[in-house]
Amino acid sequence: MPNKYCRDLAELRSQPVHELKEVGDQWRTPENIFWGINAMFGPLVLDLFSDGENSKCEAYYTAEDNALTQDWSARLEELNGAAFGNPPYSRASQHEEQYITGMRYIMQHASAMREKGGRYVLLIKAATSEVWWPEDADHIAFIRGRIGFDLPTWFVPKDEKQVPTGAFFAGAVAVFDKSWRGPAMSYISRKDLEARGNAFLAQIRREAERLAGLLAPQKEPQNIPEIIPETTMQVEEPAQPIDEPEIPLTKSDIIEKSGFNFWACACAAFGDKEEYTFSESRFAHTWAADSVANPEFIVVPTETVDKAMALIKENADQQEVIAWLGQQSFEHDGIRNDMQDRLLILASEVIAEYGLSAADVTATLESIPSHHWHNIRSLRIRFRILMEARKAEASAC
Repeated sequence: MPNKYCRDLAELRSQPVHELKEVGDQWRTPENIFWGINAMFGPLVLDLFSDGENSKCEAYYTAEDNALTQDWSARLEELNGAAFGNPPYSRASQHEEQYITGMRYIMQHASAMREKGGRYVLLIKAATSEVWWPEDADHIAFIRGRIGFDLPTWFVPKDEKQVPTGAFFAGAVAVFDKSWRGPAMSYISRKDLEARGNAFLAQIRREAERLAGLLAPQKEPQNIPEIIPETTMQVEEPAQPIDEPEIPLTKSDIIEKSGFNFWACACAAFGDKEEYTFSESRFAHTWAADSVANPEFIVVPTETVDKAMALIKENADQQEVIAWLGQQSFEHDGIRNDMQDRLLILASEVIAEYGLSAADVTATLESIPSHHWHNIRSLRIRFRILMEARKAEASAC
């Protein structure tokens, strides 16, 4: 007897009309998105989550088959390719004590299949704060720009309001493959992904036309619908993964290998530590590679963003002061280093207290005789006197 999930789906499909809110798990992956993913991570030969009509591959599992009870790895050995999944996001449900849906259990099964061998490519929401987010995926390709999905073929709109508007959500492609040797993360724009898919489809159409001519040369060419790519581009072979260093975990390595902004994100989110966990460093790298000030792919609290931006500004101010010091003459490096430590402390204090820029600080220092630079207390007093004088002048005006 079919499980309840299948019975509910069959009942929904049999209804004469439908509403958008009823579509649920049945949104279809657009053709050009699928073929773009295929060009990057394929060949995709097994669709893990299909209703039997919307399959992207010749081989597939339906809800009645229950992909979470299947050995994907063994099936891929027969098919010689990779598996694709646009997983259902509905609440976890069971049939005969076996989970049918539930993103947490889908990701767990993908991880288990990864250990057995094979490549599993899942198109998912870029929702890194969700409990099901695949931290153990071998590669995450974040898609810049929200993506939309197609209605199922059986959908009959109840009224004119049942038309999807706008894009759905920020997406990502999670790759489970223990033989993966490429980077842990990458980014691709939705337009580029669609362009790759359109180019791949155009190649399929040309090959179909060629084969039609070879198999039936005496007949009229088959009327194969033309697929016009949105962007004209040559079909490229999928790039071979290149070896890249693992994500740095220590504070010094993050700053040295990735840059200060990446450490600022880690520090703002998890505190100033000498070493971060893999998940913490990965989060920071994802955030910084996206946008520190306006992250699109992950959710970062406003106060955490503000902390990171403050750290980045403080570092930029310090670098400006250091660059200015590099233009000054000192008897030897020991004096220069001692002066740098002293003036960086001073700069941090007066920028915070008087709202100065780093350029204001260095300009003010140039107005103070250099023999006073050796005494930080004297410098503080002189800055206070100068700031009070400027304030008095401004009030007089």
